[in-house]
Amino acid sequence: MRTEQVHTLILGAGPSGLAAGFILAKAGLKPVVLEKDKVSGGLMRSIRHGEFIVDIGRKELYNRLIKVDEFWKEILGADYRAYSHRGGLLYDGCIIDMSPAYLGVRRGMPWSMLLGCGVDFLWWRAHLGHPKPRNLEEYWYQRRGRQLTRIANQGFQEKLVGRKWVDVPMPDHIAKDGGENFLRTVGQALVRGFSSKETNTATGVWRHPAKGTGQICESLERGIREHGGRVDHEAQVLEMAVSERRIRSVTGRVGADTIVFEPSYIMSSAPAEFLQQLLLPRGAENGNMSEKRPKAPRRVVILVYLFLNEEPRFPHFWLQVTCPKMKVGRIANYAALNTDMVPKGKTALCCEYYCFGEDPLLKLSDTQMIELCLEECVQAGLIDRSKCFDTLVLKFPGADASQNRHNWFSKERQQLFAELRRFENLYSINRTDIDIATLAGIEGAEAILSGNRDTFDRHFSPDELDIRSESKPFEFRNPAGVEV
Repeated sequence: MRTEQVHTLILGAGPSGLAAGFILAKAGLKPVVLEKDKVSGGLMRSIRHGEFIVDIGRKELYNRLIKVDEFWKEILGADYRAYSHRGGLLYDGCIIDMSPAYLGVRRGMPWSMLLGCGVDFLWWRAHLGHPKPRNLEEYWYQRRGRQLTRIANQGFQEKLVGRKWVDVPMPDHIAKDGGENFLRTVGQALVRGFSSKETNTATGVWRHPAKGTGQICESLERGIREHGGRVDHEAQVLEMAVSERRIRSVTGRVGADTIVFEPSYIMSSAPAEFLQQLLLPRGAENGNMSEKRPKAPRRVVILVYLFLNEEPRFPHFWLQVTCPKMKVGRIANYAALNTDMVPKGKTALCCEYYCFGEDPLLKLSDTQMIELCLEECVQAGLIDRSKCFDTLVLKFPGADASQNRHNWFSKERQQLFAELRRFENLYSINRTDIDIATLAGIEGAEAILSGNRDTFDRHFSPDELDIRSESKPFEFRNPAGVEV
């Protein structure tokens, strides 16, 4: 065992930890980054598979924050490439564009389907005999119509969270019409039908690294090392010692060595619950919050990659699969990204399957998962099976594909972060969404350099960020009080 004094110890080499380490290293402070995995990046890393480079599922670099967008431009230069952010819905073998920018207001829908959705929507909204909705399914059918709800949203969301809408009860305060004016709803539907405006981007242009999102992580790690910092992989944090509102030491195992780090500052991109176990073993004053929450079903994301000797059969970057007949939830098409990830004339698809509890898919072998994926893609007309020459299956226990800045900022998490703020030299930079996580790392490093953490602490709340994003009209956003 040896002791090592460091200026800043960073736990986790994800987007926030690497951004923080890069800025501190450039300032000459030689941070040490500890990462539990063999490689940096977490779920932001990319995978090289033969002549292909693929991300971990569908990865969008939200550039809603100007500061983060400029940071990525600095890191990537010309490799920060613009692409057509084209998404689609896959329902009953039909691909429907999410935006009218490509195929017009019909978006690829057959006339019978489009007219059917319109008539069904008007019937549900105009019909006066509907009882008060008892569950989320009835709520959205009454507001959007059964057919449009199924085509546009229901099937995908049920797969994503592992719960049928019919099993989600509605709170007593929800009115029969959801408090939404009929004419206003029709107006919103018309605006959404004709609007091709991009959201979740500050510049109106979507970009992606030429060699996958992992290129950002690799560039940041390289910069840390070049400026005298260190990134240690396969590291494990064993314990933390605290006195007088400061973390005095962190004991970790790096390879065969046990090291007692004595840092001036600690930045952690590990989940706050991990810090709670080390620093607040009794759950602080209010008891252990993890014991108060009901235990969630086991969640596993299975990714099946298909590599094909043919051009993509659809131009979309991703398809959201709303069809209830299919098990796959979402399909990413990396050839649509205008990058170096897929060789010309070939296709790389990633099919995402979301599993909960004792899902039968978890009992399938990799070979069986590949067969299921191929069969679903062939039946949907997405691939020629004879052109598939290679496959890859990855499984991620505990991954939460449904997490976003809205559901991440829970009351329990706010309370836990408030307790962790008692430690003056601790900067918790664990956040959801890549751009928000990156900003936390940047501003945490800036707070250490300046000696003023006011901005960093205030920006813990996503509501305090200058996010260049806006809600689309006619969205399927659940009412307050509904927990899926």
